[in-house]
Amino acid sequence: MRHTLLLLVLLSSVCSSVYADTLGVRAGVNYWNYDISGTARYKSPNASDDIDVNNELGYNDGSSFFYYVTLEHPVPFLPNVRLSYTDIDEDANGRLTNTVVFGNKTFLVNEAVSSQVELKQTDITLYYRVLDNAVNLDLGLDAKYIDSTASITGSLSGSEDTDVSGWVPLGYAGVGVDLPLTGLGVSADGAYVKYDGSSFYDFSVRATYTTAWHLGVDIGYRKIKLDLDDFDN
Repeated sequence: MRHTLLLLVLLSSVCSSVYADTLGVRAGVNYWNYDISGTARYKSPNASDDIDVNNELGYNDGSSFFYYVTLEHPVPFLPNVRLSYTDIDEDANGRLTNTVVFGNKTFLVNEAVSSQVELKQTDITLYYRVLDNAVNLDLGLDAKYIDSTASITGSLSGSEDTDVSGWVPLGYAGVGVDLPLTGLGVSADGAYVKYDGSSFYDFSVRATYTTAWHLGVDIGYRKIKLDLDDFDN
């Protein structure tokens, strides 16, 4: 599955800090309006069993929330920590243009199908701030736990369910610039890994405004690409 997600953050950055030079805590809730694209194939080595999630399954766009909390501290050698959680849960109706094998079921050409997919992602990001002045630069590692379930039901062939889960380790980097005395800032961060025919990236860019009362809003863009080959068998 490949997902292209358009991020429109309506509410973010509920922030509090205690002696900002020594300890900082930031938490937020983000609202997404996203587009989904790509192909799905399950337990088949044949590219002919790819199912187009737009043209055949009927997926288009959707919306959801994601949540995060970040802890930054001055303790030497210990990394800062960011936890985040994302849950994409969609269903759609479509019609197949080819006969395909999905798991243990064969679905027929021109068969009407309904489907549901849920992709939960929990991220634990450990990073160090290697620059902390006019420009902030963070480097570290991200451990992403993927928990995905999906089902396809054909009008003639019955149903097939999937359940795929596991950890994906990624490299992480983030950069940000704050404009002094304005509350305005711009930033970007992302995580990436590629191995054994699989690749994964998750990046976002955003503009932020934070008030003197430690409340703020973001607006930005996020893109996730998930291409897993023989993940969780």
